[in-house]
Amino acid sequence: MAKRKDGDGSVRQLQDGSWECLMQSKYVNENGRPKRIKRKAATEQEAIKECRLALKAWEKEYERGRNTKIDKTRTLGSYMEEYVDKVVKNRGITGSTYKSYIYTLNANFYNYKISRLQLHMLNTVEFELYFDTVTHDKSRKTASVPIQLCKQLSTWLYGKSLIPEDYAAYAQTKYEKKDEYFRDRENEEKSRKQIFTDEDIVKFYNSYKNNVSEYSCVILLQLETMMRGGEVLNLHIEDIDFDNNTITVRSTIAERFIDNDKTKGLEKYEKVTKGGKERVIYMSPFAKELVLYMLEQTNLKCRHNPNNLLYPSFLKHGKARSMDAYEIQLKALCDKIGVDRDVRPREKPDGKIINEGLNTHALRHTAITIANTSKNANVVANALQAGHTAIRTENIYTHNNLKAQEQIETASKAVLNLRPENPQNEPCMKLQNAKKDITSMSEQDKKLYEMYLELKEKFE
Repeated sequence: MAKRKDGDGSVRQLQDGSWECLMQSKYVNENGRPKRIKRKAATEQEAIKECRLALKAWEKEYERGRNTKIDKTRTLGSYMEEYVDKVVKNRGITGSTYKSYIYTLNANFYNYKISRLQLHMLNTVEFELYFDTVTHDKSRKTASVPIQLCKQLSTWLYGKSLIPEDYAAYAQTKYEKKDEYFRDRENEEKSRKQIFTDEDIVKFYNSYKNNVSEYSCVILLQLETMMRGGEVLNLHIEDIDFDNNTITVRSTIAERFIDNDKTKGLEKYEKVTKGGKERVIYMSPFAKELVLYMLEQTNLKCRHNPNNLLYPSFLKHGKARSMDAYEIQLKALCDKIGVDRDVRPREKPDGKIINEGLNTHALRHTAITIANTSKNANVVANALQAGHTAIRTENIYTHNNLKAQEQIETASKAVLNLRPENPQNEPCMKLQNAKKDITSMSEQDKKLYEMYLELKEKFE
């Protein structure tokens, strides 16, 4: 064994032609003796490099008072679990965000080769290969989360001296290189159906009028107000202001792991809206009709409504409807009334092929698209209605903002032509200008108007 200069340890060439390096730490191990690290590699310089890196990592952990045993068999996937649970989780992320990270990694990281590699097998090329593959297999939005977590993990491992370089920091996907154009991928994305069509909206409206599904009113309320699905499902009766024609969006329904522990099951909970602030949105005449219909159905079919929800589950518990059930019912309704969701196959991590297409969030995208592409669109009012925080406005302008929101081009105006100036066939329009003398009203209008007065009195 040849003695090297200080810091290089002792190196020897083995009978099989490989090289072995031995280095000694300035710290002692649990036996009271100086800690020694031994590494083997194909060349002398590689053996020295790996041994020095391992020794540095051991000494860093020793100085921090942590478990200093280095497991050379650990994979990048096991380090990702440790990083997410010990670092990302402690950044103060919400329970639903932590759950989404775990689900995203299960679907888009742990089933790829890179997660099974040991640290000494890693290099920039392996990260680039993974980034290219996951970006090709998934949408850019879906791939962005595991890619960012991989880059953060690489930096974390480098900071702990577990890898010699921050490999992922230098990795670049093909789709990030400006000189490459992937015609097939671009054409596929352009041809993919992104939102529901006008014909689809008419079909949803007809399903509501003909009581085809108890979720038709939820679908239309999303299209009319731009609310997220979880926000609609978690509306409480006290969130509705009939006098001022407003809905206050205070919370949403979400899922998290019980006790925030991924080894346990999931539980539903009420969380603050995206952005962390409540917002007040305008309730159009058609939205008011939908809200009154939902209230009527709740009064008729829900025996128990402990949380005073606008449209709870009609089962005995009367809790908020789940997004999973909403997604299932949307798909079933689309199949029933002939709405094309642009269904396409996708392979899950376990190899099972599932079909996916437009979902409940596409309803929100549809509503926002209608509003933003209309003539004289007011992007500020649209952003306020949608709850986007990119455009910030002081609360002092709330009243003026509501007046602007009243002019937003909604699905009922743009597609269904249910405008206040055309009230002849819609009870909600008649209700808007109803006279106090209800004797001249139709039976349907009487019922709606009496319900409105009852609710108004209840919340005054």
